[in-house]
This record gives sequence, structure tokens and C-alpha cells, in this order.
Amino acid sequence: MRKAPFLTGAILSLLGVGVIAEAMRLPAIPGQTYGPGFFPAVIGIGLLVFGAIYAMSARHPAQPVIQLEGEGIAPDEMEETAPERPFYGALASLVIGLVATIALWESVGFVLLMSIVLTIFMILLGVRFWNAALVAVGCTIMVYAIFIKILMVPLPAGLLAPLGL
Repeated sequence: MRKAPFLTGAILSLLGVGVIAEAMRLPAIPGQTYGPGFFPAVIGIGLLVFGAIYAMSARHPAQPVIQLEGEGIAPDEMEETAPERPFYGALASLVIGLVATIALWESVGFVLLMSIVLTIFMILLGVRFWNAALVAVGCTIMVYAIFIKILMVPLPAGLLAPLGL
């Protein structure tokens, strides 16, 4: 058993239990289906479940075997090499995307802005343009509809306001 991943998973699970406990203490708001503790409770459940999965996976680590020209090589015989890909470009694109989102949030609107930002991020991750654009637009419209129709949380329509969004 690897101790560090096990302890990390256990700590995440305990943190999830704490988040759930605190979310349940938040008072309900009369007339609302979802109270202020709903989303923190969902996050706490996610921390609890995925922390437990991570902790349990540390108890029985997988032993991959790579086939090279008909011979199996055990993991302890493999040479560890770290990827030499710098992360500075990815970090810069993330920071620029966040700053642009904050600056343009009200004027451009949620649907257009998030569709563009998600498309750019997916292209940077190697997704083809049309696939990235279709997924970004579809997911953005779905999230917008959930917030507007189900959760009744207004998001800025921006340039699409004349269309009644």
C-alpha cells in the first residue's frame, strides 16, 4: 500500500464529510426548492466519494506490464521519464482566459463568452475545431438553461439580449 495517496484520499474524504456537515447547518430559505447548502453539499459528496475511491486505489496499485518485442517488462525495470513539455503556455492561456472572462462577462454575455473561451481551451488541448465548437456551444447552452430555468439564477445575456435570452 502506498501511504501518501491513501492519506490524501482519506483527508479528502474527511474534508467532504466536514463540508456536508456545514452545508446541512445552513438555514433553508422559505419558498425555494434548493437552499444555500445544496451546492456545498454536492461538492462535499464529491469529495467524500472520490477521496474514498482514491484512498482505496492506493491499497491495490495496478502493476502495468509493457510488451516490447515479445518480452514483458515489470514496472520496477522501466526507466522513469518525465515529460519535458513546459506548462508556461498553458498557464498563460488559463490566466488570459480568466481575465478576459471577468472583463467581458457583462458586455458579451455568458453564452457567447463561454462558448468562445471553451472552444479556445479545447483547441489548445488538441480537440479539432468543429468538435470543440459543437461541444462548447452545446454545453454552454445547457448550463445556461439550467441556471435560468431550473435554478432561477440570472446570467448576463450581453450581446444576445435583443434575442430575449
